[in-house]
Amino acid sequence: MTMPLPLPLPLPLPQEPSGVPAPVLDRLGAAGYRAMIAGVRLGVFTALETGPLSVDELATTIDGDPAGVRSLVNVLVTFGYLRHDDDGITTAATPGPVDAELFWHEVLFEHWADIEDTIRTGTPRRGFYTWLSERPASGARLRRMLAGAAVDLADDIAAALPPAATVLDIGGGHGDHSVELCRRRPDVRVTVLDLPETVTALREDAPSDRMTARAGDYLTDDLGSGHDLVLLFNVLHGHRPEECRELFRRAAKSLSPTGSIAILDHDREPPSGLGPAAAGFLGMFDLTLWQGHGGGVHRYADLAAWLGEAGLTETRVVPLAASPLEKLLIAGRPS
Repeated sequence: MTMPLPLPLPLPLPQEPSGVPAPVLDRLGAAGYRAMIAGVRLGVFTALETGPLSVDELATTIDGDPAGVRSLVNVLVTFGYLRHDDDGITTAATPGPVDAELFWHEVLFEHWADIEDTIRTGTPRRGFYTWLSERPASGARLRRMLAGAAVDLADDIAAALPPAATVLDIGGGHGDHSVELCRRRPDVRVTVLDLPETVTALREDAPSDRMTARAGDYLTDDLGSGHDLVLLFNVLHGHRPEECRELFRRAAKSLSPTGSIAILDHDREPPSGLGPAAAGFLGMFDLTLWQGHGGGVHRYADLAAWLGEAGLTETRVVPLAASPLEKLLIAGRPS
């Protein structure tokens, strides 16, 4: 069977003076992305895991109309997701994990729906977690993504964190990182502090003898005292600079004399050598945070300065091989 070639564009592509196609390519890129999402939802990539298929065989496998499947395949071949040769259709470049692809598609095309109003006013019409609560499937995808990320980073994090007997996990959600830390550090006991709707649903595998859930608002409630280690993992990007500085001040007061604060987050200044895709992702993530609750990605240099204002001037940054855009920032008092 011969695969029909994609139709030519009806209009010539406008060119920039440099010879690079103008931003109309963004439209084409969006079309390729949307076609990939359609392929994920329809099970195209899963169907091809067992081997090459003809268009008709693929249509039968995913219960699709052959003409519609042929049109989708044309687009996916054009954008490099699929390959077609004498053996049939095969996967050329697999998308990312299904949960991640579907989650980000929903964020970009649903959560961003009124982003112009947020940018004009500085106030989201609805917060990210309100939006997420209305979409249980999206929330479940995010939960699986976060749990998987905690596993991927756990060994590096456990090896980098200083010795600690008592740990306060601020904004720790369902306890993903704390569960993994307890598995690797039998000496620690963790209190997870977060909003009631989150922290009351700690993971079922959380060790009940070493992990405690505490419901509260970490921006206003007492953080306790004598903690050897305070974790702020994927928390700060949800807050503006003034909130971060105040949280650092209060968290520092909750530490033991030799205690430390450990931050896990994205750095607004990505490591050199990662290319424009890294900056593009950080920009997308930053705008999503702004749309969701007025937050944003911070520079680690700024975080270190704000920690210094709180008296934690001994800082070190630990890169994480499993996630090059994230870093571990550990800060303590001068010895």
